[in-house]
Amino acid sequence: MPAEKLILLLCGLLAAAVPIGVPAQEAKPVEGAPAVEPSVPGPTSTPTAPAASEKKSPPRNDEELRVEMLEKLADQLSHRMRSLKEREAALTAREEALVEREKATRKREEMISSLEELMRLREEVVKRREKLPPPQSWNGPPAPAIYGRYAAVLDGKTMQFYHKKEAEERVPVASTQKLVTALVVCQAGNLDALAEVPDAVLQVEPTVVGVKPGERYTRRQLLTALLVKSGNDIAATLAIDNAGSIDAFAEKMNTFARYIGMTDSHFVNPHGLPAEGQYSTARDIAIAAFEAYQIPDIREMVSKKTFDFVFNDGHVYTLTNTNRVLGDMEGCNGMKTGFTYAAGNCLVCSASVNGEDRISVVLKSARPEVQEDSKALLGWALGLQFTGPLGK
Repeated sequence: MPAEKLILLLCGLLAAAVPIGVPAQEAKPVEGAPAVEPSVPGPTSTPTAPAASEKKSPPRNDEELRVEMLEKLADQLSHRMRSLKEREAALTAREEALVEREKATRKREEMISSLEELMRLREEVVKRREKLPPPQSWNGPPAPAIYGRYAAVLDGKTMQFYHKKEAEERVPVASTQKLVTALVVCQAGNLDALAEVPDAVLQVEPTVVGVKPGERYTRRQLLTALLVKSGNDIAATLAIDNAGSIDAFAEKMNTFARYIGMTDSHFVNPHGLPAEGQYSTARDIAIAAFEAYQIPDIREMVSKKTFDFVFNDGHVYTLTNTNRVLGDMEGCNGMKTGFTYAAGNCLVCSASVNGEDRISVVLKSARPEVQEDSKALLGWALGLQFTGPLGK
C-alpha cells in the first residue's frame, strides 16, 4: 500500500477515536464543603498588570490539538516509509551485487576449466612437435613470384617453412580465420551432439547458409558447412554453442592461438568479418592450417567439393566448396578461402602428392590470381628435392 494511503487511513482511524467539540463540564460544589466567597480586593489594593514576558498563548481547543497530533503522526509515518524504501533499495542493490558475483564466479570457473583444457592441449602439441623430424635442406629454384602480397608455405608433416613473403605483417585475414574456429570447436569434442541456432544469426551478414533461430543441428553438420561454404551464420552458431557468446568464443580463439604458436594474431569474432583490433599474419594462419591438417575430421570436411546440408524441415541445400583449387589441381585436398574488401582474396591450400604434404597461404590477392598463386606455390614446394637435415 502506498505511504500516502496508509497515512490517510491512520488519520481516519485517529479522527474516529478522538471526539470533536465536547464541551467542558461546569464545576459543581462539593456537598458539605464550605462555600468560598470570591475575594474582593480592598480599597488600598492595586491590581498589578502582568509583564509582557509572562503573557501566555490562548489555550488550544480539542480540534487544534487533534490536528497537531495528526501532523506529528503523519511526519513520523512519512519518515518511516522513507527509511523502509531506503532499506529496500539497499537490499535490492545487495541482491544484484550477489547475482553479479555469482555470474563472475561461474565465468571464472568456466575460464579455469577452459584454460585447463587448453593447457592439456598445449602439452599434447608440444609433445607432438618434439617428435617432428628436423628441418630439411633442399635444392631447387626459388619460390615463384605471385600476385598476393603476403604468403607462406610449410610442410604438412614437419611444420618446416619453405617460403615466406611478408609473412609476419599483421593484416585482416577474412574467413581463413575460420580454421581457428574449427580448431576450438574440435578441441571441445562431442561433434555429434546437437547445437541450437541462436537469435544472433539474424544479425550476421552474408555469406550465410540460411539456418534459423531455434533449429538444431549436429556440430559436425554445422562445422562441415562452415568449412565448405564458409557460412557466417554457422560460425556464430558454433561460437555461441561453444562459449555462450561471440566475445567469450573470441577469447578462446586468442588463447588457443597463443598456445599453438600464433604470436601475432588477435581475433574478435569467429567468422572474419571486419572488426577493429582483429588481425593475423600469413605465418600464423599457416600454423593454424598445420594444426587443422593434423585433425582427421577437419581434413575430411575441407576435402569435400560439395556437401548436402539437410535443414530441419527436410529441405536439402547442396553446398559447393568455395576452394576452386580442389578441382583444378591434382593432389589438392583443402583447405579454406576468404574474402573481404580489407583483406582481399585469401586462400589457404593443402596438397598431398607421393606422400609429401604441403600447405600454402596467400593473403591480399585477387580473383582468379589467388588460385594461380596457390597452385604455383604448392607445385613449387612439392617439387623440392631434399638433400638431408638442414645445416648438415
